[in-house]
Amino acid sequence: MSEVKQKTFGGIVARYHWHDARWFATIGFAPYFIAFAGMVTSNVSYFGWSFDIGSLLGLGPFVLNEGFLMFILYFVITMLFFAGGLEWYVLCRHCPCYEFSGAEHGNENRFYCLGNWGSPKLFKHKPGHISRPAQATFLGFTGFFLLFPIVYVITRWEFVLVQLVVAISFMTTIRHWACSQCPNFGCVLNCADEESKRQFLEDLKSGNIY
Repeated sequence: MSEVKQKTFGGIVARYHWHDARWFATIGFAPYFIAFAGMVTSNVSYFGWSFDIGSLLGLGPFVLNEGFLMFILYFVITMLFFAGGLEWYVLCRHCPCYEFSGAEHGNENRFYCLGNWGSPKLFKHKPGHISRPAQATFLGFTGFFLLFPIVYVITRWEFVLVQLVVAISFMTTIRHWACSQCPNFGCVLNCADEESKRQFLEDLKSGNIY
């Protein structure tokens, strides 16, 4: 942006900056590191999967267990949702940041917010209501992201406990520091107070924000 513009209106964030996205990425990737540590060392096997990548590469036997292979699948699935377009459709396109942030950052074909920095605008903006199926989809993938690793560390109580603590800490953190100030009022996790929402919508309608 060529000029510094007001960031919040009535306690609601109207425009995010790179340091906001960096903060979110830091806490967002923490569950992956915990899941990786537990799943790649897991002896749990539901399908009997394994892959001798060492012999394939001519480096001697080095077998990837099912937990390692499932971590890769788990990572791909969650990243496809959160960074591959589905979240943008079910959640992001309803947010004013989706519509207005691109122009302010010099690229109207992309949007810039806390969780998606410079992502392409593939869908038409649809302000307001988010359907229950869309909300359920978002909650389902969020739950999968935070809790699926437990399936592969179920025999190790310490990893189960750590995963639960990380999941609870993650949700508590974003609810307090992000969801309470988020302008996407249709999101099922949004917990901004009603007065802040009302004031923000009035300012948005009058053109005082963007």
